[in-house]
Amino acid sequence: MIASLNLNAQSEKSHEIGIISGSASFTTDYGARNNFKANVGGNVGIGIGIVYYLNFTDYRYRWNQRTGYFAEHFRVRAELSYMSAKLEHFGKYAEEPGEWGDRLRAHTGKTYLVNLGAQMEFHWVDIVDFGSRRIPDLHWSPYISAGAFVDFYDPSINSTYDTGDPDTAGDWTAPGVLYPKWDNNLYPDGSPDASRDTPGITMSATLGIGTRYKFGEYSDLLIESRWQYFFSNYVDGLHAKDDPANKYNDWLLWVHVGYVYYLN
Repeated sequence: MIASLNLNAQSEKSHEIGIISGSASFTTDYGARNNFKANVGGNVGIGIGIVYYLNFTDYRYRWNQRTGYFAEHFRVRAELSYMSAKLEHFGKYAEEPGEWGDRLRAHTGKTYLVNLGAQMEFHWVDIVDFGSRRIPDLHWSPYISAGAFVDFYDPSINSTYDTGDPDTAGDWTAPGVLYPKWDNNLYPDGSPDASRDTPGITMSATLGIGTRYKFGEYSDLLIESRWQYFFSNYVDGLHAKDDPANKYNDWLLWVHVGYVYYLN
């Protein structure tokens, strides 16, 4: 009797797997605040991932047995993804002639991210109606999502600024190489860690909007835009704590497409 109940409970769910890929726009301490190229068009990298979906209804084989509003409009998505981007300074300060502009233009970086987490999706279109393919004219399934991730980040910092001292060539940690607010050597009482290239682990929150498109009998295409806010300001390796311009943590906007296959 217990085994029978377990089988019935399992059969009321369905599963999907997929792959996603797209462009990730990083908004970090690289670049001036409110500068379009710094925040949207400049520091853009790539992102790829694998996803798994848990549906709370077996829409493929139980489409004629209605369940409830939650099961027919919500699904959980688990994700493992990788992102990376090259980072540069953009904006009016980096465009200024002279030493300070030269330091910013010479200062570049990279960051690598591995994200593991889950998000809940709410679909306006009934999941059973869309997934069962019983309505031929139903091609789109728009949704919104929210979730939380654990993130491993690994930034790197580089500078080609020439201070005139051959011993400091290519060394971003040397005095007078980075812009003053990120130069750890300017603090006689100890480094404020305004710049560091050490890896770490943080968490992030996500909000997204997207849609599925019916591609085949057992598969969908998807397109999604997702905002991801990190609970750390060191994802890019920079954090000028005493500068009001750096009061916000790093975040990114990921626009991606994907392919989803129905397992059952």
